[in-house]
Amino acid sequence: MTGDARTGFVVLPDHAAGAGIARRLLPWARVVAEHRSGRPMVVGHCPDRPIIRTIGRAARVVILGHALIAEDAVLDYAMSIDSPDRWRVVLDAVDGSFHSIVEVNGDIHVNGAAYGSRSLYRSRVDGVDIAADTVHALRHLVGEKVDAGALAAHLLEPVPHHLAQRPLLEGIEPLAPGTGLVLTPNGASRPVRNVRRRAVVRDLEAGAHDVRGRLAAAVNARTAAGDTVTSELSGGYDSTSISFLAARGPAEITLLTARGRDSANEDLEWALLAARHLPHVRHAILPDSELPFTYAGLEDGPTWLNEPSPLIVGRSRVGALAALASTFGSTVHLTGHGGDHLFTGLPTLYRDLLWRRPLTAWRGLRGFGALGGWRSRDLVYGALESADFRSWWTRNSTPITGVPERRKPMLGWGLVPSIPAWATSTAKSAVHEGISWMASTTEPLAPARGRHVELESVIEGARTVAVLNRISLASGGPPLSAPYFDDSVISAALSVAVPHRVSAWTYKPLLRAAVGGIVPDEVLRRQTKDSGSRDVELGLRHHRDELVALWEGSRLGEIGLIDSERLKRLCATPSSFELEDGTMFSTIACELWLRDLERDFLEPQHTGKG
Repeated sequence: MTGDARTGFVVLPDHAAGAGIARRLLPWARVVAEHRSGRPMVVGHCPDRPIIRTIGRAARVVILGHALIAEDAVLDYAMSIDSPDRWRVVLDAVDGSFHSIVEVNGDIHVNGAAYGSRSLYRSRVDGVDIAADTVHALRHLVGEKVDAGALAAHLLEPVPHHLAQRPLLEGIEPLAPGTGLVLTPNGASRPVRNVRRRAVVRDLEAGAHDVRGRLAAAVNARTAAGDTVTSELSGGYDSTSISFLAARGPAEITLLTARGRDSANEDLEWALLAARHLPHVRHAILPDSELPFTYAGLEDGPTWLNEPSPLIVGRSRVGALAALASTFGSTVHLTGHGGDHLFTGLPTLYRDLLWRRPLTAWRGLRGFGALGGWRSRDLVYGALESADFRSWWTRNSTPITGVPERRKPMLGWGLVPSIPAWATSTAKSAVHEGISWMASTTEPLAPARGRHVELESVIEGARTVAVLNRISLASGGPPLSAPYFDDSVISAALSVAVPHRVSAWTYKPLLRAAVGGIVPDEVLRRQTKDSGSRDVELGLRHHRDELVALWEGSRLGEIGLIDSERLKRLCATPSSFELEDGTMFSTIACELWLRDLERDFLEPQHTGKG
């Protein structure tokens, strides 16, 4: 089954050029909202999200996404609030995940998500600045010249945050997470950093209460309308918690579980246990015979991702569950993606406590050291090493080639990224230049090392929400949504003191405390998580021929970033150690993203207003 993932919107100023730009986006786009002048203000194609449109005396408002607020309440605000600052306060208090577009006194204030799950881009077209949430609509307007140096960074694993933010296409600027854009009638724009007030650090009891309320509201934002909603029930803590919360709402819930092939995988056993506690909820199981291997269907059609994502290698696996969801008429499919990012915790956070609470910090670090098999001398060095963000990255500006060392302490300003063995000297040079630029000109996301690393992990994880949604849509499935990555849920989780939420020995203590009484204790006994590495290994062997063929006429090879002949030879012998641990994921992501650029995003869809 195939679908259409060409979803998105473009925001235009109240300028004479706006109508012409809107016409250039037909027939893909329709008019979502107009200016008082009758010119188009928002155009696009957004079947994957609810839309609230309101015209008041003081403001014109468009909310695109899941927002836990009634349309009547939005109208009341639009009748009286003519201050952008007051609108910011109103919108920050709304649970859910959405883009907001508010026209006040002629200026248009466009905002996405503070932590990156709802992205924004800016371009200058026909002499005016415009905003969008899709690069593919913008590239139709400004061209598609690829910055090969910026793309080279996406071969890395992981991609450092600041390199991930660099423009991949000339003339299309990604806005940093938490940054909004103000479009003025004269065609100019200015970015506005929307700083969310950080909550006072809480203890476990207070923090769990807040997380519980925010997570329940996030799920309710997707289920309050009723209809049919599917929820992934993998058997892990994260999806199980979402499923139990969804089952408390007014929607008709269907739980979906994919049966894995690995006989040692415990996911199905735990999913069945959880489902037994929800006897009034339908539970469907996708048999392993219908679950594609990793690497299946890589060229099954465009996914229209804004940027390369390693998740593309599992597109058929995501698609299989999405296709099953569609058979139940699901209006949205909920996933537990994001729970690991918020509730597992990183050992670097204990390093931040070293000088304020040394005993607590050292106990926490030793726990992670024992769990990770770190050598004592490496642990002590990582804890005491004092390089700041810029000097640390200057020292680590040359990435590791091949599979990195996994048993060293993760206590730096990031993981030293690895670059695949098939990357060319051109790619390696571009990456070195990019990291050197980052080290000399950028600032960390937070002054403390652990907090920076945590925010980097959360932001880069949140950016994948759009990826999973587009993969689901491309497979003919319903929109996919991840409540854990709502701004309010993230803020609540990160406001809890480190010793109460990060532990080497207790599995996700904050989430456990937050959903206790909602998820039965019997289900919360689980202390493990399956990795799925077996399916990756099997996928390499099963799809060997397709992987070899993928590098015929490689676009990455044509622009000089990879040695495609070497990669073909390695794929022909998938037992090669160079292909361990998903080292090819990022390369495939970049290759398929380049191929999508060759397609026509604006092929006939529909026209008109609405």
